[in-house]
Amino acid sequence: MRVTWGEPNVKWCEATMCAWVNEPANAWSNLAYLAVALWCAWRWRVTGSRAMARFAWTTLLVGAFSFAFHATNNFATQLLDFVGMYVLVFLLVSLNLHRAGWLPRERVGAVHAGLTVGCTLLVPMMRLAQVPYQLVVLGAVLVIVGTELHLSRRADPRESYRDFWLAVGLMAAAAACSVADVTRVWCDPDNHWLQGHAAWHGLSALALLFTARHHAALEAGGLRPAPPRT
Repeated sequence: MRVTWGEPNVKWCEATMCAWVNEPANAWSNLAYLAVALWCAWRWRVTGSRAMARFAWTTLLVGAFSFAFHATNNFATQLLDFVGMYVLVFLLVSLNLHRAGWLPRERVGAVHAGLTVGCTLLVPMMRLAQVPYQLVVLGAVLVIVGTELHLSRRADPRESYRDFWLAVGLMAAAAACSVADVTRVWCDPDNHWLQGHAAWHGLSALALLFTARHHAALEAGGLRPAPPRT
């Protein structure tokens, strides 16, 4: 597959093995997303929360596609990995735009799909231009955090942002581990149990759990556009 589709645009520290799963630590650590997806599915079953339903399937998608990429390491499955991430981050972007009153509810689905498909089609062009397509995910995350900060200033005093800030802290720690991996600050190629990027998977999965709790709490209180400040 690597000969057919080409190499991904990044090589993580873990040495590539000649095996069906050629980066064991980076691949199997995606089970953390499966655990979070199952927890969200359970909470959906118990509470009927639509937010938990959304996080159940999107987190499962992220974990499955990321596993496929790290098991095979080629551009085709890396693109699949980015599809999973785009589905998740652009769902949150679309929901936050609606919560801010900038996007009608009936257009949330269309904007989510449009951003996901459009940015997926953008990846091969960025690859040709040698522009890191990881920047798209970073930009989306900054939009999510920025819109949440904007919304927090308008929030009802009864609304707690504790879970959101826990998620931000965990994502920051996850990003630090991943950067340490790719820059080889934290690097033992022959350690197939724990890698910096594997730590990213575990910590970012926990961040998604707290993000799901945050959105479920907002839904329980009535997920509605924030009133304008006067």
